[in-house]
Amino acid sequence: MNNKMLVPLDGSKHAFKALEYACDLAEKYGSTVTLLHVVVSREIPEAVRQYVEVEHIEEPPGYVYEQMVAENVLGEGERRAREHGVKGVRKVIEHGDPTETILGVAKNEGCDAIVMGTRGLSDIRGLVVGSVAHKVSHLAPCTVITVR
Repeated sequence: MNNKMLVPLDGSKHAFKALEYACDLAEKYGSTVTLLHVVVSREIPEAVRQYVEVEHIEEPPGYVYEQMVAENVLGEGERRAREHGVKGVRKVIEHGDPTETILGVAKNEGCDAIVMGTRGLSDIRGLVVGSVAHKVSHLAPCTVITVR
């Protein structure tokens, strides 16, 4: 069935439920699983950069924290996948817009399916601007399975 599956993980219970579902499929069909955590980029706008006379801008303290969160979430995901019997597990941390990043990784990795939770950690914002899962399911280059 699906040889390569992408599972976006944000640390929410819905994301880990999706991982469990993906692990069931991976175990049954011998698929590999790529675990993806997207760190939302908070770059300084170009219009503001022209006023900064510093050669190198240090990473904001939040960046280090977000990296640690990403590594911990993916570490937990890998642990659960391996306990479930999945042999091929990759971890990927990307920075950017969650929807665009998920779609880009799925395309670049040649994924056969994306398995993701219907809701993430930003439930309220998702109601206003449209959920990441909704956007991904309509724009993905492959099958998308959403898990409640």
